[in-house]
Amino acid sequence: MLIGIGGLLMLICIVWFVVLSVQTGASSGEKVIWVIVNLLFQPLAGIIFYAVKKQGLVPMVLGIIGVVLYGYGFTTSIGEVLR
Repeated sequence: MLIGIGGLLMLICIVWFVVLSVQTGASSGEKVIWVIVNLLFQPLAGIIFYAVKKQGLVPMVLGIIGVVLYGYGFTTSIGEVLR
């Protein structure tokens, strides 16, 4: 259950940051780089994006919560599988 919620929060975070990347990029090259980085390296990319652009606090927090929930759900489900 927590894996699904964490995954959904991560998906929302990624889409939100991709939209922010396209909206706030100065040039086409910068937009493409931010989109690729945000697609591949969330939530670390979200933290860096927020530090550089000073935008995207809410999706950054959602991404961090999503990773925590996903990780906790994954570790608890592995324990059940191994029994």
